[in-house]
Amino acid sequence: MKPCIFSLLVAAVVLTLFSCKPTGTPNMMTELNVCDSAVIMYYKTPGNPRFFQMVKLYDVSLLKTFADNANKNALAGETDCTTQGKIYYYGDRGEVFVLYFTSTDTCNRLSFIKTGEKYGLELSPRGRKILDSLKAFSYEPKAAY
Repeated sequence: MKPCIFSLLVAAVVLTLFSCKPTGTPNMMTELNVCDSAVIMYYKTPGNPRFFQMVKLYDVSLLKTFADNANKNALAGETDCTTQGKIYYYGDRGEVFVLYFTSTDTCNRLSFIKTGEKYGLELSPRGRKILDSLKAFSYEPKAAY
């Protein structure tokens, strides 16, 4: 009888541990932690990247806010949120990493594409404040002729 009770106890503990596992995959964009600059593009028309305003960002503490946010548990799949812009992170060896963002009252999300799959996660309140405040400093890029 004791081995049966012990087996049931072990099974209950194992099931509890697996059911408490957070959903999503963490640390999918660790490469953002070594980036030293970024460009934030704000689309003039949400969902349409053709016309945009931009701001360059060199403050590593602000960059870290989005990197930390992007390395939380990401979930694969589409959302109904329309992308309002994107953040190009620049690595120290010439790499470019892209985060897409939406910052509205009904949808605060970051997303990225990794190995052909789109992942999304919640945009932190601090991240939203940063995006909103930097938008005031954004400008339209000059055309190259």
